[in-house]
Formats: sequence, structure tokens, C-alpha cells
Amino acid sequence: MNLNLKFRKNGNEIKTSIKSRINQLEKRLEKRNFSLNEFMKDSKRLRSYLVRSTEQKWMHGREAVVLYGKEDISSEEKEEISQLCRRIFEIEQEIHRLKLALAHLADDSIFDLSFDELVAYGFDTNIELE
Repeated sequence: MNLNLKFRKNGNEIKTSIKSRINQLEKRLEKRNFSLNEFMKDSKRLRSYLVRSTEQKWMHGREAVVLYGKEDISSEEKEEISQLCRRIFEIEQEIHRLKLALAHLADDSIFDLSFDELVAYGFDTNIELE
């Protein structure tokens, strides 16, 4: 969505919004970290995931035939864990980027933000629609 709108915000407004966004992200990260920590407590499942994560899908131009034991995690569970780890990484990266901006914004500086920037910094509606 490209509205070509500019939103004038000062550094203090952006910082306030960034802090709120970081708080939201940290809550989401906490839930995902809990799930990952629970998974990592099961050393057999963790081992199976790590070993399966190294498998090669193709061998010499044809698909490899792979056999799994009954103790191995399923393909679905492996994908869920991979997705969980990717999401944790993405959230942590966003938090790092926001903290960097937070550390270097001057309160009294004025910025013209695009719609995408407004959303990325965590601004929300804060208005009641009638």
C-alpha cells in the first residue's frame, strides 16, 4: 500500500511509539522462547531435529530415499520448529533495529515518515471511530 502520504512526527513521538512496539515484540518473543525452551528440554527430539536439519534432499540428480526411525520427529514438527526459530530471529532483528533507532533519535528533531515507516515504528490509531 503506497499512499504517498507523509506524516510529520518529532523524535519524542517516534521514541514513544518505538518503545510500545518493542514491548509488543518482547511479549511475542517471550511466548516463542518459552516454546523453544520446552522443545530443547527433550534431548531426543532436539537431536532428531538437528540431525534431520542436515539432510540433503537431492543426491546425484535424483531425490534421495530417506528412512526415519519411530523416535524421529515428523516432517511437520520439524517444519514447525524451523518456522518458530525463523520467527524468533525475525523478531529479535526487529527489536535490534528499533533499539538502534531509539538510541540515536533526538527528541526535538522533526521527521516526515512514509506510511510504511509509520507502521514499522509502531504507531497505531489511538483514535476512537464513531
